[in-house]
Formats: sequence, structure tokens, C-alpha cells
Amino acid sequence: MKEINLKKAPLQRIVFFLILILGMIYLYYTWTRFKEERTDSVLQIARSIEAALPKGALKTLEVNPSDINKPDYQTLKNSLKAIIRVNPKASFAYLYTQKNGKIYFMVDSEPESSEDYSPPGQEYTEADEPTFKAINNGNDIITEPSTDRWGTWVSAYIPIRDKVSGKTIAVYGMDFDAKSWNNALLFEVFQSSLLVLLFLITSLFLFKIMDKNKILNYDIINRKIEEKKLQDALLVLKKKNDELDQFAYIVSHDLKAPLRAIYSLSEWIIEDLTNISDETNSNFKLLQGRILRMENLINGILEYSRIGTTNIELERVDLHKMLEEIVETIVPNEGFEVSIDNNFPIISTEKILMHQIFSNLIGNAVKYNDKPIGKIECTYVSLPDFHQFTIKDNGPGIPKKYQEKVFGVFQTILARDIKESTGIGLSIVKKIIEGKLGSIHIESDGNYGSSFIFTIPKKPKTIV
Repeated sequence: MKEINLKKAPLQRIVFFLILILGMIYLYYTWTRFKEERTDSVLQIARSIEAALPKGALKTLEVNPSDINKPDYQTLKNSLKAIIRVNPKASFAYLYTQKNGKIYFMVDSEPESSEDYSPPGQEYTEADEPTFKAINNGNDIITEPSTDRWGTWVSAYIPIRDKVSGKTIAVYGMDFDAKSWNNALLFEVFQSSLLVLLFLITSLFLFKIMDKNKILNYDIINRKIEEKKLQDALLVLKKKNDELDQFAYIVSHDLKAPLRAIYSLSEWIIEDLTNISDETNSNFKLLQGRILRMENLINGILEYSRIGTTNIELERVDLHKMLEEIVETIVPNEGFEVSIDNNFPIISTEKILMHQIFSNLIGNAVKYNDKPIGKIECTYVSLPDFHQFTIKDNGPGIPKKYQEKVFGVFQTILARDIKESTGIGLSIVKKIIEGKLGSIHIESDGNYGSSFIFTIPKKPKTIV
């Protein structure tokens, strides 16, 4: 069989480059989104701080060194110092105003003994367009990185207006180290690039399998149905299955091994670095968490792909006993109340698959419950041709627009940084149930509680 060659496969080449282009667009979107979110967050913090400042104290300041001895100056000074203490990512906080077309510092957060201290009335000779724009136009501003005598900064400017006239009388400023600011943006893009790389590598392997499928179909259609030819086709099919197994091995080994290496490398870097900042250490921990998440996603893909590929013998299963064992294993002893109907039957089924269904549904009910006392109800109804099971909880509920989406691969309602999840569990549940010719759906008003209701035939069936 021929190996895939992107140069000779126009459609596959187009798809590959389309994925590459979409990946680049996704990285650009990630960059701009994170930059906008960070900008909005910093401006919101700066606005809150500006609103809390004792602005009445500004009226007594003359913007010259004599202000140092005024109680109002000391009040503002202490407020700015406190702001820097509770906002470690900010380097400086200060107030400035404009006189005779020049910018002058009124108060800053630095101690008088600091070499970075700016006394009242000191001219800010490096003032650029955004510095003047904030006080002249009264706009809230986040600047691009700019350099002055103290370093290179990204600055937030919030105008302070007179309550009576509405005129801007001063500007509250916060400076952030430009290198740390940009590193945070690059770090977010780097994490996203790992996901793009995974999709590109996976697409190449999928193209290889699609190419071999195409060739196999072509051979089967054009060969006469003869014993020898049929045996040849079966041998090719076996080879195809072996390739699928090899693909699973590649995903589980060749993709996971670099991830583990990156994880180990990050640990070595942390061990080797001296005087590492809390922010850098936090970024490395975040990187390690994202690597572990990607490894879990790969494991989820493998688990999902293996469903239905092996024959599992039917056996008599006491579902009530199974549920009791699952609850004992998954549900915490405190903070949850669980009820199981006594009418759960003993049925002939694949025990491991039924265990997987109930474990995922009950596990989700526990994981996402937001009530002081979580409640889980397991009920059973015997229909003419089907067993119907319901797992009901008193959690936050699932809005209507997400009730079908949550069964998709990698789909989660909450961001993974808020609630860690691979987004594979419910897709596995749905694939198992539909493989048994059953169905599953959700009932929830989106505000309080959810019911996962699924059915399976009373006579064991499978489409696998």
C-alpha cells in the first residue's frame, strides 16, 4: 500500500494547510483575547483604586516640595504605599498633574529613601503622548511598553475629575514591568501552541489512515470475489487494524513522552534557577498543570476510541449492589445524601460498561455540585422494551443550549481553570449507551439540578 504523500494528495494538503492557518488564527485570537482581558482587568483594578483614593486631599497640594509636610500629602502617600503592598504585580503607583504644558508628580508610592522616589513637583520629562492624553482628554488608558529613567513599563492611567466642574485635575497611574507583562502574554500563546501542534500531528496520522482506507476500498471494489482475493483483502484489513493499534501506541507513547519531557525539564529549570520570583514560579506551576491536562486529554482520546473495539462477555449484574459500591467509592462521606431505588434489577449486560456509565454520571454529580448538602437520587423505571435509569442531582443545573453540547468530545461548560475536566466522560457515556442501541438526554431548567435519563434495551443489543 502507498504511504501518504501530501504533494500527491491535494484535498489532504488543503485540509492540512487549512488546519495550519486556523491554528495560526487561533493563536492570534488567543493573544488578542488574553491581551484584552488583561487590559480590562488592570483597568478595572485601577478604576477601583482611583475611586477609593481620598481625592479631597488633592485640593491642599501645591505640587512643590513644601507639600511633604502637609497631612494631606502624607495621607495620599500612605494610600499609594498600601496599594503597592496589596498589588505585588504593580511596581509604582503615583499621582501626576499638568501645569504650563508640563507633567509634574504630586505623590508617589516610593519611600523618601528610595532612589526611585519622586518628590512633589518633580517634572516628568519623559512624558509621552498617552501621559498627556489621559489628563487632556480624560480617557482611561493602558499604554504600550515605554521606557523612562526608571525602566520600561506598561502603565495604567485613570483621570481624577473635580466633582463640581467635571474637569480632570490629576491622573492616577500604575506601572507594570513590561517584560513580565509580555511574558504573561507569550506564556498563554505558548500553551495554546501546544494544542495546535497536537492537532497538526494528529491530522497527519489521520490522513495516513484515510489514505490507506481509500486504497483498501479501491482494491476491494476492483477485485473479483474469489477465495484467494478475499483472503488477501482480509490480510490487508488485519494490517489496517495493526496500524490502528500502532496509531494508538504512537498517541499514547510518542506524544505523551515529549509532554513528560517538557514537564521534567520545567522541574529541572525550577531547581536550577536561583532567586526565582513568585510570579515565575507560579507560571511554571501553571505550565505543568497544562501539560498534565494535555496528557489527560490524550488518555481520554484513547479511552474513547477503544469503546466498541473489543467484545465483552455478558454477565448477570446486580445493579443495586453495583450502585452501592460506586457510591461508596466516589461519593464523600460528608456533605452528600444519596438515595438508590430498591427496584434496580439484575440484568444481563457488560458489567464494566455499565459501571463506567454510572461512575461517570455520579462522579459528575459530585464534582459539579455547589450546594452545602449535595443530593443524588438514583431511580429506575421498567419500560416495555427498555430499562430506564435516572441520575438526578441538586447541583447548578445545565442550560438548555448546553444540554446536547456536553456530550461532545472535549466539551465542558465551565473553563478548565475553574473546574478541571477533560470533557471526555459524558461523550464516553453517550457512545456506550448508543452502542447498546439506547439513548440518553438531560432534563434541567438551567438554574437548579439536572437529571440524566438513559435507556438500554432489555434484550442485549449492540451496533458494534
